[in-house]
Amino acid sequence: MAIVRDYMDYGGKRKIDVLLNAPNIICYVRAVLFMWGIYRALDHDYVFGAAMYLTNCVLDEVDGKIARKFKQRSKFGELLDVILDFTVNELGIKTLLCMIYPDYAFILLCHTVINVFSTWIYRQSCDLTDADMKKTSNWLLHVYEGDLGYYTIWGDWIFWLMFYLVRYTTGPVVPVLNIGLWVIIMWPCFIFTIIRTVISVFGKIVSAVDVLVSVDIEKVD
Repeated sequence: MAIVRDYMDYGGKRKIDVLLNAPNIICYVRAVLFMWGIYRALDHDYVFGAAMYLTNCVLDEVDGKIARKFKQRSKFGELLDVILDFTVNELGIKTLLCMIYPDYAFILLCHTVINVFSTWIYRQSCDLTDADMKKTSNWLLHVYEGDLGYYTIWGDWIFWLMFYLVRYTTGPVVPVLNIGLWVIIMWPCFIFTIIRTVISVFGKIVSAVDVLVSVDIEKVD
């Protein structure tokens, strides 16, 4: 009890307030749901796996809105959110897809590396230079930081979800077209995945490299 009391006396309460604020609690729930979903998906319960993935995507949107609305943004929360995004929306779903689509494993792994690397190096460049992501000179990122970015991210998420589902079922057959609903949703969303990949390479990576090299040059001069 003395250890707990000392911890609370030396700022522990304030730390707990950060660790247990609403957005971070949502992130903890996301982590649990992700592990539960992957466990069930590996047991071929694709409906539950898909539901947990979609729930994670929705909660990712919710925790950000709550953090901004109630002014509960924190460095810990931002890092936790990024790590979960990498884990759930990249490493988790892509690893699962590699297992059920072994012929596409190389492409899936390359896509994962591009997304993780581009996001990491871009965030590092912004943190090191105190740059604002929304004030970059890269026109692709200007477009991405607007409404297009929001729809692109969701379109990309839905594509991977549908790509996962069609391995097991094409969904309800749409009359006239005689095609499964999941297939119909998947292919238009593939466009957003292409857009997001292009922005990752020619937007985030190019912009980050330009910023970091400029910093190095200024140090030399």
